[in-house]
Amino acid sequence: MPSQYSNRQFFRHTPNQLLEKFLNADKYQLSVDLSERKETDIDAIQQIFNSLQDDQKTEIEAVFQNINALACEGGITALADEASFYDDQAFIEAIADIDGFHPKAMWAYLEKASYWRGAILFLNADNVSASYWKKRNDLPCVPPHVEETDISALSKAISEFFYNKEGRGKNCIVEPYRCNDKEYFFAYPEGFAQSSIEWIGNTLKSQAHHPAFEIIFVYCKAEGSLDVYAPRNTKSVGAFQLMFAQHILKLPALSDKKIDKRVYELNPVTAEDFEFKFEPTSGISDVLVTRLRVNLTRTDKQRITLEADAHKDSGAVYKLLEELKLPSYFVSQLTLKVIFEPVGNQRAKTRTVNITYPNSCALNHDGNDLKIRQMLGASGIEPQLAK
Repeated sequence: MPSQYSNRQFFRHTPNQLLEKFLNADKYQLSVDLSERKETDIDAIQQIFNSLQDDQKTEIEAVFQNINALACEGGITALADEASFYDDQAFIEAIADIDGFHPKAMWAYLEKASYWRGAILFLNADNVSASYWKKRNDLPCVPPHVEETDISALSKAISEFFYNKEGRGKNCIVEPYRCNDKEYFFAYPEGFAQSSIEWIGNTLKSQAHHPAFEIIFVYCKAEGSLDVYAPRNTKSVGAFQLMFAQHILKLPALSDKKIDKRVYELNPVTAEDFEFKFEPTSGISDVLVTRLRVNLTRTDKQRITLEADAHKDSGAVYKLLEELKLPSYFVSQLTLKVIFEPVGNQRAKTRTVNITYPNSCALNHDGNDLKIRQMLGASGIEPQLAK
């Protein structure tokens, strides 16, 4: 996750050479010289920044916050994914050779600004909690139509929906992107007018504006699935699904909405010969079961949660389960701690994952989360279609 932005924090983590190159670019032409400044001389750099004109500072500070947002593992991964889409292996190799997230992010902005917009959108989408996505997976596996006329038709449909129903959404744009075999569509309808108190130069004024709000569609042809993110508009998700189907998939209608019938197979983890399977190239070094919840099959109103220190003994939870000698049961929830191999001098990263029967799991579809999903699939746990 990106760190909280402040000028001093940003200057501290971004090399002076890159800051100087940014400020002296053709867009700003500030003729700033930081060659004699120490990397730790933050006060001097802040004074140079304070000497800029107000409109310059406002514009530059906004860009710095975007760079800071991508200065994290997820942001650099998103930039690499954009480069992969354009088959730019040179970019991927170059950014891998740069030490530090802020230097990587600033270098990418200076060298490949065209990758920036998509990377920001992917990072924001990947940071959305899984509970906000509404899924259906009963769509035919057909290719999406992403020509300008198709995107325009979807934009118009979303605009008309909100304008006729609520009086907002007069304008709307949709931006399509592709990442990891998934098609992303970011829609930005116009919201209700708002007023805020803002500083305009040296004057405090009340400014009226029309902010956009966001709706995200993620379509996977291989799965026949569509995820929709529409906060505060969840009751309209069915309408959004239909719009997408009609304009992007060219389907005249959708069947009655079906619940995602895929289920996690959690019972196998208690088998004596079970082991988690992952490729050596995944970066995963170990997977620990730290918690189990089991439901007794004799009644649906009794369940037991078992927790133990799996760090001292990887089989601690299993041993506790065996000692209890429970009657017939099934595993309804599983907590895993996935440990990744350390990179360079960094500490090993870990990810705690809760998986709940039948199909609840707060994993995203990129970075380490994607590797965990692949591990779950190889281990026979990732959801399969219910029979």
